[in-house]
Amino acid sequence: MTRVRYVCASSSKSIHGKLNEHAAWFDLHQVAHLFGIRPERAAKFLWQVGASGEINEEKDLKRNERRGCLLSHRAVVAVGYHMNYGRANAFQKWCASELAALLH
Repeated sequence: MTRVRYVCASSSKSIHGKLNEHAAWFDLHQVAHLFGIRPERAAKFLWQVGASGEINEEKDLKRNERRGCLLSHRAVVAVGYHMNYGRANAFQKWCASELAALLH
């Protein structure tokens, strides 16, 4: 897997992820840090977007005991819009430009 790094232009917070052929994957704790909230609150938003059908849990979430919960870049965007619209919008633009080039 290829490693990727996103740095938020407005907050300078960064998250590190791993890229496979279908998505970039980020740890829930890092996503919470990026959007400026506690991991427990991020988990609540994650549950809400999963329950509403905004993400496909089979494709966009990976859970295991050692690494916790990993979110695809699509799930980060969906959850981010509920947490911090401005930062989510910037992350989505990064996905559309930088990440899209890596995935193709």
